[in-house]
Amino acid sequence: FTATGTYSDGSTQNLTSSATWASSSTTVATITAAGLATGASPGTSQVSATSGAVRGVTTLTVGPAALVSITVTPANQSVKAGTNVQYTATGKYTDGTSVNLTSSVIWKSSNTSLVTITSAGLATTVRSGTVTISATSGTVVGSTSLRVR
Repeated sequence: FTATGTYSDGSTQNLTSSATWASSSTTVATITAAGLATGASPGTSQVSATSGAVRGVTTLTVGPAALVSITVTPANQSVKAGTNVQYTATGKYTDGTSVNLTSSVIWKSSNTSLVTITSAGLATTVRSGTVTISATSGTVVGSTSLRVR
């Protein structure tokens, strides 16, 4: 954030480094003495900058972390026909957290005549060949290869 002081003569001055910063809800966001805010959880917080007897306030809205990638494991398997493989989808979010998404993604086999896969990520191999197993959540897709011997 930037704090700009406007004086009675119309002049302005950057007060960012000298202002006292505060967040009304530190469970939503914290703010440093330099005016750098960090989101902690979804919600809103009033961020204020105070210089002397003058205070400016604005609202900061923190949204939920967004899904950025999906990792499908086990990766690049090679199995005999008739073998089942249980896949796991792990989502990585913008806040650095990882979440097991196995039961909430959409699972797909690139060739269901070779390998079928359930909504729980259980793949059943039918005959020889190579397929791509993918897990999708919204617009984010993760995939791996499965070779059936």
